[in-house]
Amino acid sequence: MLHRFVVVLLPLLLLLPLLVASSESPSEDATASNDEGHLKPFGQQGPLHPIDSVDGFITPEEFLTNYVQANRPLLFRGGAKVSPAFEKWTDAYLSENTPPRPAGDVFIEHNKKENRSQRYSYIHFKKFLSIYNTSDIYMVSEVPSFLLKDLVVPFPLQCKYFVQGGLDTHVAWFSSGGTSSVIHYDDYENVNCLLRGRKTLVFLNTTRYASQVNSIIDKDDRGYSSADSDAIDVKARPEFSGLEFHLAEMQAGDCLYIPNYWVHQVRSFDNNLAVNLWWTKRDSYDTSGCGKIIDPDLRFSRVLFAARLKAARDDAYSIRQALASNLKLPVSQLEFLDFLSRGDTQSLSSSYPDFPPAAAALFESLDVNKDGALTEEEFKGKMKLKTGREIKAAATAYNVQVFAMHEAADEKDVSKLPKLLATSDSGEEVFTPERTWLTEEQRKSIEVAEKSSKDEL
Repeated sequence: MLHRFVVVLLPLLLLLPLLVASSESPSEDATASNDEGHLKPFGQQGPLHPIDSVDGFITPEEFLTNYVQANRPLLFRGGAKVSPAFEKWTDAYLSENTPPRPAGDVFIEHNKKENRSQRYSYIHFKKFLSIYNTSDIYMVSEVPSFLLKDLVVPFPLQCKYFVQGGLDTHVAWFSSGGTSSVIHYDDYENVNCLLRGRKTLVFLNTTRYASQVNSIIDKDDRGYSSADSDAIDVKARPEFSGLEFHLAEMQAGDCLYIPNYWVHQVRSFDNNLAVNLWWTKRDSYDTSGCGKIIDPDLRFSRVLFAARLKAARDDAYSIRQALASNLKLPVSQLEFLDFLSRGDTQSLSSSYPDFPPAAAALFESLDVNKDGALTEEEFKGKMKLKTGREIKAAATAYNVQVFAMHEAADEKDVSKLPKLLATSDSGEEVFTPERTWLTEEQRKSIEVAEKSSKDEL
C-alpha cells in the first residue's frame, strides 16, 4: 500500500518546482500582451473603440443631459458647416480682413510637435498667412475679433446661460498640418469645430482609469504627460498597459465634444484650421433658456465670453495705471490729447488725421462719469466689465494709429512720438519700453534689470 502511494506521489513531487515556476513566470503570450504597443503611438497599447457620433447637432437638452452630465465624448458630423466661416475662410479672405498691428496680431508656437517648454511669440496674422505653409509655426490663439461674426454658436450651446457669460473663451488652431499634441487633459469642457483638414483624437476615460491616469499625467501642475506620444515606452511606463482607448476621426465640417479631464492626444493632417469653445463644468445646467431650433444668426460676436471680458478689464486696469503714472490729474479732453501727442497735436493731426478721433474715443471710455475730465477717483475706482471692454476697444484702436507712426518714423524721432498703451493683443516686440507708456513700477523694474546687467559686465 505504502509502495503504491510513493510511486504515485513521487512524479508529482518532481513536477512541483516546474508547476511553481510556471505560475510565477508570465508566459510568452502574457509578456507579449503586457508589452502591447511598446514604442508605438499613444492609443496602440490596447483596443481602440469609436466614440458616439450623430449627423448634425442634437438639442441642447439631449447634449447636456446625455453627454456633458454623463461625461461622454460625442462627434457631430457636419455640425461646423452651418457657420459662414466654413466657406468664407480662405487665406485670401482672412488676409484681406486682418487689421494692422497690434490689433491683428496672433499667438504662435514654433514647433508642430507640442513641447510645453518651447518658444512662443506674437506675429501679425497677415505675416502668419504668408509663411505658415512653408514652416513649422502653429497658431494657437484666441479667434481674432474681426472674425467672430463668421462663426455660429453650435446649436447644443445656444442657451442663455452660455451666451451670457457661461462660455469662457475661444481658440483658433491653425497650421499646414502634421501637428501632434502632448498627452493631456483640459480643465475645461470643450467643443472643437474643424473648418479645414482632418484630425484624430485618441481618448482615455479618466474616470475608468483614475489610478493609472494619476501616473500617466506626471506633470500635474500643467495637466500633461512627459511620455513621448509617438513612442510610448510601455516597459518603463507600465501604467500605459491594460487600457482601452476611444478614437474620434474628424473631417472638415465636423464638431467634437471633448469632456473635461478626459485624457487625449490630438493629431492634425492637411491644411488645418479649427476653432474651439471652452467652458467651466457645472453640476447642473438650466436648459429653460435653450433654443428649440438652431439660430444661424447667433454668432460668436454676440456672446459674452467670461475670460475675454476679464482679460479686457485687466488690460483696462493696466492702461489706467500706466496713464496715472504719467499724467497729472485731473485733465480735460484737450489736455489729454496734448499729453498723448507729446505736445505736438497740430502737426500730428495734419499727418495722422485718424489720431485725434482715436485719442478722443480713448478719453471718453476713461471718463466714466462723463463730466469732461479724468480724475484720480475715476482711475482708482472699481471697474465694470462693460467699462473694461470699452476701454480695451478704444486702446486697441488708438494703438493701431500710434504703432503705424512708429513703424514709419526714423529711430531718432521715436522719442517725439505718442506712446503705445500695452495690452494683451501683442507682446514685447510691439510694446517695447521705448515706445510704450510704463507704470512707475515697470520703470523701476527696467532700471534694476539694466543695473544688474551692467554689474555683471
